[in-house]
Amino acid sequence: MAEIATKDNVIEAWGPLSVREEQVVDWLISEADTKLRLRVPAIDAVMEAGGLQAKLATIAVVNAVKRVLLNPEAVRQISTTTGPVTDSKTIDAAVSSGLLYISEEDLRGLLRKPRRSGIRSFRVRSGYR
Repeated sequence: MAEIATKDNVIEAWGPLSVREEQVVDWLISEADTKLRLRVPAIDAVMEAGGLQAKLATIAVVNAVKRVLLNPEAVRQISTTTGPVTDSKTIDAAVSSGLLYISEEDLRGLLRKPRRSGIRSFRVRSGYR
């Protein structure tokens, strides 16, 4: 099986990992790898061929890991009160689930269907014999 992403890929996109992040990143990569393989059964051929689609596969796994790292506790809203002032923030739904998933956006380039040519043919009957 071809390796889709590594811890170094995550570090390149995320930056240095904390001790806690170091402990979970390998597992997250493995889980994201499995989820991508379920969605794209021919992923090994894609990775062996290299090129743009292999890069897109790596990005898909790294993005899935980053979504969990951004919000590991699946917090949906944060409120801070200082005296009479309350500051509240709602976290983007793509991040707030805290779940590891491969997004449709990340799959778009991997599941693309071959383009059909724009050529069509048709018959016209003139009515004359």
